[in-house]
Amino acid sequence: MNTSWKTTTLAVLGALWMTAAADAREKLTGDRTLTVIVWDYAGVSDSSLDEMETLSTLLLFRAGIGARWVHCGGHLQGPQPALCDAQLKPGSVLLRIVAAYPGNQNKRGDPLGTAMVESGYASIYVTDIHKYAAHNGLPDGTLMAYAATHEIGHLLLGPKHSSQGIMRAVWGEAEYRGMDQRWLGFGAAEQQALLRAIPATDQRLAGLK
Repeated sequence: MNTSWKTTTLAVLGALWMTAAADAREKLTGDRTLTVIVWDYAGVSDSSLDEMETLSTLLLFRAGIGARWVHCGGHLQGPQPALCDAQLKPGSVLLRIVAAYPGNQNKRGDPLGTAMVESGYASIYVTDIHKYAAHNGLPDGTLMAYAATHEIGHLLLGPKHSSQGIMRAVWGEAEYRGMDQRWLGFGAAEQQALLRAIPATDQRLAGLK
């Protein structure tokens, strides 16, 4: 990877999916930008991580939110960013990439991810992501993106699930088909709630004065 700091923008024309590599990304300027601090404890490939970040950025962009990815630990070239050791602030979340779910299975099996809403961090589990991705004919990076975005959604919206879309509790055939076609996303009410959950740039600057 060329940099540990990745501020990403995708221009979306209709339902067009941009499968471009990292050098095709452009900077997003807007008043709602979420900083995602990533700790990779599973050693995922650069290509899967790039796909996760690119697609997750697209999903958040459709909701009116920019995404800034900060790498900590693995995938670094150069000194570790100061944000890796700082306390989380409004407008930032922490995402852990972990090999496997550490708890016991429930009736649905192991989850693809979990979110500690009060603490501001989430985890996704690559072993189960790989299993479900293979079963549904998806690249690992694609399902990583949806799992990560679902858990980021919890960190911003709270623990409740919705009856459809990316925030549904259990994804079925229709949802996996939507992932493959890149149309599965947040509902209109969820998009508005996401915008309310992230401080605008001018509000953050005012808080620093």
